[in-house]
Amino acid sequence: MSSTTVWVAPSATSFSCLCEPCLEAARTAGLLFVDALMIASVRGELPAEAEISSRRCAAGHEIVLRRMKRPPTLPRRDDRQLALT
Repeated sequence: MSSTTVWVAPSATSFSCLCEPCLEAARTAGLLFVDALMIASVRGELPAEAEISSRRCAAGHEIVLRRMKRPPTLPRRDDRQLALT
């Protein structure tokens, strides 16, 4: 059984995410995207002191929650970052 890893902010005490295996199963079953989102949605509370935790979606897939500090900002702005081609 595959798992989904979700990175949460250091101060987060709740989370909301999507289970990737559930999304893929819904896609291959031909479900509408809105139905897939409802099926794959996982929400819950997270103890402030927990560095890593796990939950299970409704289908039983593991959701691994890991705390991560914010990445440093980019050293310089690059106009190509927002370019749509």
